[in-house]
Amino acid sequence: MDDCRWYLELDWSSQGRVGTVRVDDAGRPFRTSAIKGLPRYVYSMREWVPHTD
Repeated sequence: MDDCRWYLELDWSSQGRVGTVRVDDAGRPFRTSAIKGLPRYVYSMREWVPHTD
C-alpha cells in the first residue's frame, strides 16, 4: 500500500503585510492514500467526511 503524508504552506500578502500559514492535521501532516475499493473522503471546512457520489 502506498500512502502520502503532506501539509500545505500557503504564502499570503495583504495591504503590505506578508506571511505563511501552515495547513495540517492538528500539527501533524495529512495522510492520504489511493487504493481502489477503499472509502473516499473529502475535507469539509474543518474535518474529513465520507464522500458521497
